[in-house]
Amino acid sequence: MHFAKSAVAALIAWGLLSGSPVEADVGFVQESMWDLPATPSEDRWLEVHQVEGTGANTLIHISVLSRRKERPVWDSRHIIPHMAITQAALRQSGIRPAPKKLMSYPETYNEGYRQWRELRAQGNAPICETSVLDCAHLSL
Repeated sequence: MHFAKSAVAALIAWGLLSGSPVEADVGFVQESMWDLPATPSEDRWLEVHQVEGTGANTLIHISVLSRRKERPVWDSRHIIPHMAITQAALRQSGIRPAPKKLMSYPETYNEGYRQWRELRAQGNAPICETSVLDCAHLSL
């Protein structure tokens, strides 16, 4: 028991000292990227822009992007500029950590997020509760 407490304390201290976020979650933190299932001709991924709330009430704000496989790495497009998704739905989305790449320019996301906030103020902002592919109407 003492060893387990010491191990947890060491991991927390390492995270705090290294500047790495220490989370009980799988790493859905701001500026993280996750690969979505690709198609034969297109790579798809998501960018986490904001994490709101904690525990079961966590809401994650993402962008969904794609790039045709024959195109240069910088030639990506926003499929969904902004999506609010529950943590459970994001976990069910068949994602895996993406190799480190540059985040897209934030203007497209910011405009989508602004529109979502307006809908939220009116009480009818969409929140994805199934999976990214389902809510974005994407197929494999």
